[in-house]
Amino acid sequence: MTSVAPTERNWGKLAEPIRADAAGAGEPVWKDNAYLSFWDPAAQVFGTLHVSTSPNAPNARRARASISVAGRVVEVIEPLDAGTFSSDSIHFGLDGSVRVDHPTVRAELSNAPLFAAADYGTNNVIPPLVPGKPLQHFQQACTVAGSVTLDGTTVTTAGHGMRDRTWGFRDESSQWIEFAALFMVDESTFISAMKFRGADDALTADGFVIDSTRSTQITGITFARDAAAQYRWARLELADNSTRVVSIHDRLGGFRIPAGPTETEGPALGAYDDFMLLESEGRCGGGIFEQAILHRVA
Repeated sequence: MTSVAPTERNWGKLAEPIRADAAGAGEPVWKDNAYLSFWDPAAQVFGTLHVSTSPNAPNARRARASISVAGRVVEVIEPLDAGTFSSDSIHFGLDGSVRVDHPTVRAELSNAPLFAAADYGTNNVIPPLVPGKPLQHFQQACTVAGSVTLDGTTVTTAGHGMRDRTWGFRDESSQWIEFAALFMVDESTFISAMKFRGADDALTADGFVIDSTRSTQITGITFARDAAAQYRWARLELADNSTRVVSIHDRLGGFRIPAGPTETEGPALGAYDDFMLLESEGRCGGGIFEQAILHRVA
């Protein structure tokens, strides 16, 4: 079977509670992550809220809000306690409500699910850090509406976005040499495509094209870049033997992603989210191209 009918119309697995006692001091790093990226090109607003907590790795606990309004970018990064997705200024509600209340930026945003969730545990292409205990990884498209206040000016926003929820044993700098991911949302479709080069140099690809009637697996991915290694287009091969091309229409901006420890003298994964307008099959939608490379010169 090449596709399945989506059945999930709520946050489901993306609202799974934090597993505060999932790992101990002698075990590999366990992370509970929640992530929301959103974009509203008409209002010139886009951003990311990302929270990561851990029961056994204090330096892996972090909350981040990166927000751009009309080209003005602010970023708030704060420590998180174990077992929570709320820091001093950032609250990530698994029910769909997120909030930032900081001297440099305020935001009140509500996100509601679209289509079905993408379950990256289905095909097990992300290598488990602990054998037999794979990372649980879910993504879902959404609408995002609310307000953002910068420099005393409040902007109302109503756009689209993508939510992500993961939990499990995870250490990016030891599992991956490189990865690239593409996400696009328009009124009818959610595209999520990810490609990894593991520590053993093996390439794996996975993803889904999801609409209101079905979720179809992506079985092959080719990314094309320009001379500066910036995204140009992707060719996606689907399990139903069709091919879809997703090309860039306009670049909106982006953010670097803190993906590892606060400071390290060893390998460090450098990641970047590039927000853009994308085109596919005659339709235009917002989205992200994410690239990560392991830096090993220290």
